[in-house]
Amino acid sequence: MLKITDLKKSYGNGEMVLKGLNLETDQRRLTAIIGSSGAGKSTLLRCINRLVPANSGRIELDGVNILDLHGRALQDTRRQIGMIFQAYNLVDRLTVMENVLSGRLGYVGMLRGIFRRFPQEDVDRAYALLKRVGLERYVNKRCDELSGGERQRVGCARALMQNPRILLADEPTASLDPKTSERIMELIARITDELELPVLINLHNVPQARTYADRVLGLRHGVMIFDGNPDELTDDWLERIYAGHEDDLKEQLKVAPLEQDDE
Repeated sequence: MLKITDLKKSYGNGEMVLKGLNLETDQRRLTAIIGSSGAGKSTLLRCINRLVPANSGRIELDGVNILDLHGRALQDTRRQIGMIFQAYNLVDRLTVMENVLSGRLGYVGMLRGIFRRFPQEDVDRAYALLKRVGLERYVNKRCDELSGGERQRVGCARALMQNPRILLADEPTASLDPKTSERIMELIARITDELELPVLINLHNVPQARTYADRVLGLRHGVMIFDGNPDELTDDWLERIYAGHEDDLKEQLKVAPLEQDDE
């Protein structure tokens, strides 16, 4: 289980991006995080997997505070946190299989990974995961020859190769067309259910959060102001979450431009 207590994060200018955030996740649950750009969604995920350092607080994975870990202990814990990126983060010149197997680098070591010396059980698992995401026919295809949706499926399989205890996804559908976006969300939701894997996913698309998530968190200026079921996410709540961000609010509410008083 993931438990976050009083998490705070600021960047160079000293302004707090996360302001004492608290969160607990459950098994077999897809939790969607929504909010305007700058609300702290991506920073939250990057603090969890230690891509950026937090200022203070606690991030506990099964009782172990990740923020206290260093060296080998940190490496061992980070490999248990899968990550799906908006920009895929694949090595284009490598094949689909090679990219998926890179999810085991934290287990087999960099040197064995460089020379592609993965255990047969890892190769078998990679095949099984590629079949799960519908890419078993693309094993030897270079990733720069894939479509955006196919590349994101490779990213999902690579994250699952880590055999993670929790899966993080940072706007995984933002760069995809609407139809492909829905397929990726369906895939992530199915993975959550089949593998009983807790997932934290940042989404800009509120209808997707309402459709696929079991729980929705609303961030505004680094503060969690909404935590509830998708059917509790009313238009009034969206106005609070996206207040001051008219373009985002109009996209989510599908309303006419907000009127401004004449000066």
